[in-house]
Amino acid sequence: TEEVTNELVSGYIAVAGESEDVRNAFVAEAAAKYGKSVRSIRAKLSRENVYIAKTPVAKDGNPAVKKEVLAAMLETSAGVPLVSAEKLNKDDIKKLIAVIDELRDQIADDAAENFDRD
Repeated sequence: TEEVTNELVSGYIAVAGESEDVRNAFVAEAAAKYGKSVRSIRAKLSRENVYIAKTPVAKDGNPAVKKEVLAAMLETSAGVPLVSAEKLNKDDIKKLIAVIDELRDQIADDAAENFDRD
């Protein structure tokens, strides 16, 4: 019913700023309370545009980043368009970004050092 939906949405919004575990606990409690599955409650919250999806995590434990985003970051670091950057694997893109950023830092340090001498 609309009343149940409003109660569910307002309850979820109240815990939306909390950790993922707290949000999951709310969904589990709502499922038990309304006699629905956890999946059903999540689907309803998604349809109401309030559900916060689980943050994908990479193998290294950091938040997952799409290859397209990494390719764009590489182009930004390099300062030139790279047509085939997305053809590289994620690890290679990350390595190139790190090398470019390190080189940029070294150049900035050298420039600052030369400026201090003048």
